[in-house]
Amino acid sequence: MTSSEPVGPGVPPAPDDESGGSRWWVVVTLVVLAVVAVALLVAQPWVDHETEPIVVPTSTGAPSSPAATTPPAPSPTPSATPTTPPVPGADAVFDDSNVRSLLVRKADLEADVPAAADGIDVGIPTGELLWGLPEGSSVEPAECTIAVTVVATEPPGFVGRSYVNDRVDFVQQVVRLADPAAAQEAFRELVTTVDGCPQYSQVNPGIDGATWTAEPAIEGQGVYPAVVQEVLHSAEGVDAPSYRGHVLVGNTIVTWTATALGEGDREELLASLGTPESLSTMVQNRAHEAVQALG
Repeated sequence: MTSSEPVGPGVPPAPDDESGGSRWWVVVTLVVLAVVAVALLVAQPWVDHETEPIVVPTSTGAPSSPAATTPPAPSPTPSATPTTPPVPGADAVFDDSNVRSLLVRKADLEADVPAAADGIDVGIPTGELLWGLPEGSSVEPAECTIAVTVVATEPPGFVGRSYVNDRVDFVQQVVRLADPAAAQEAFRELVTTVDGCPQYSQVNPGIDGATWTAEPAIEGQGVYPAVVQEVLHSAEGVDAPSYRGHVLVGNTIVTWTATALGEGDREELLASLGTPESLSTMVQNRAHEAVQALG
């Protein structure tokens, strides 16, 4: 049977049904095989795959090893505890023959106390001032007794003296103990007592007593252990401002009280005595000379 399709130059002959179908399946097969090949290349079933992601350490430090471990820094050697230089005369021992050298002199007062600059005289001579309270007298509260007596029981030695004029009364006492260790212990007890007794009174049978109202103690000036207080002495209706101090010197405790006399403003009266520092320095200078005289 003759085909009705035109045949001529430049026109390819029409394929017959059987040969055209075979070529189509070949093309399809090649395409499928190519897709499968690509899938196999991507999946690579012959290579082992991790089921979890691999976490890469982010630390930049070098791996530790016994050789690379930095040895601990050696502990610093503790520095030596600084020691307080010994107090000159801390081991000084006074006796009845030389204990009076600790008492300040008239010239000391006239040079260092403004109220004594025009002259001052002995009020109570050495030997007439006795240790302790008058018979029958007591201190209230009782725990403040040594704020008045310095020590609780009569010491092995005692000496005192006072100087006075119409503006100032300066009383000094020296309690002598058996040795420096006993004096140190007594001084500690004394300082503890005055710190805990802001007010105390002396009660006398048949007569008016006295009351002391004390400010907190401050450290005295000089090389010897010392404390100083501002104290208001009240007796028979008269208030007299004063400074009272204690100094530890060898086997002794030196106690002094400078009281302003007369009327006037309290601050002005205290100024006539000098300062607590200047008074403490005067007493310590005299103590230093007494220690040097021991040799």
